This record gives sequence, C-alpha cells and structure tokens, in this order.
Amino acid sequence: MTLGWAPPAGGLPELLPTGREWDAVRTSAAVATWAFNILDGRRTPAATIIDTRNGTAIWLIPPGEAAHAPWWQWGRLQPRVTVLPSPPTGLAYVGVPAADRQAGPGLHWRVPPDWDGRYIAAPGTLAEALAPAIIAVHGPEALAMQCRVCRRAVPRADAVTALGRLTADDPYPQRLVAHRECARHMIVEECSA
Repeated sequence: MTLGWAPPAGGLPELLPTGREWDAVRTSAAVATWAFNILDGRRTPAATIIDTRNGTAIWLIPPGEAAHAPWWQWGRLQPRVTVLPSPPTGLAYVGVPAADRQAGPGLHWRVPPDWDGRYIAAPGTLAEALAPAIIAVHGPEALAMQCRVCRRAVPRADAVTALGRLTADDPYPQRLVAHRECARHMIVEECSA
C-alpha cells in the first residue's frame, strides 16, 4: 500500500490528475457517511476528500488500481460510485485540499478516528464498505445483483436463480443468482418428481 503520498502542506486546493500518485473513487456524501461507520472500525482507515459544495466524497486508491481492481466490485456499485481511472483508460482531475484543511465548509479532508496518516485507501476494503452503504441510503434495488459464478454485476432483469453448487466440493446446494450463461457452469441440482 502506498503510504508515502501526502497532499500539499498548505494553501489553496490543487487540481491534480489521477494515475500518477493515485486513482480515485467518488460517491455522494450520504453514501460516504454510511461507509465511514464501517471503514472507521478497520485497522488502517484512510482520509477522505469531502466537497460540501457538491455533496461528494472521494477516496484515493493506489495508482493503476482502478484499471486492475476487480471490476465486478466497482461495476456492481455503479452508478452510485464512480471510479476515476488512470491513463490510458482515461484521465480525470481531482480537487485536493491542503493537508491541514480538515474541516469545512468547502473542500477538506475527513480524517477518521485513530488515523495513522494514510491518504491512500485499500480498494477492496473500500468497495466492501460502499456496497452496504449504498443499500442503506438508496435501498436494495439501487445495487446491482452479483453473479455468484463470475462475480460481475448482473442486471435484475437478466438474472436467473438456480439451486446448485459452484463446485463439486460445496457441501450443500444453495440458491444462486447468476447470468444466464454463467448458470450453465454451475452444478445444478436435479429435481425429483
């Protein structure tokens, strides 16, 4: 995990590009507030950029992680979460407040309790916290279902449910939601008449 990066020491916010020092993950302040309840209890919580003017929160993640992270995590969270990738996928700019700007109004850092100075968040941990936060704020229909076979997002209209096992070692069959094509790869339980 990249610990060496720190924002400018003082002065005005700077507009910095993704992909050099970090990539970024953006969501609404409402979703972020719920996510903080989960993230603050983790061993290494990271600071978050809060923009009170447009009601958003931005976490910085290691550079290149937006392109290489498990897209099933981020794809499932869209459109409530936006991943700002690094080149060549795309280039985005993020307003970064000075390190000492830790209160609003406006652009500032939200520093978690027991903070160790980390500005770069762990992508997997962040994605895991954002999923229940989206459900809490927007309801279960706001979050795409997840295919149990390929782990990517599956639109509710395209999802199928089957009683089956993902592997022959699974001790019990379970109700599995999947893409229609992925369901063909499950070990489906035969129904007795």
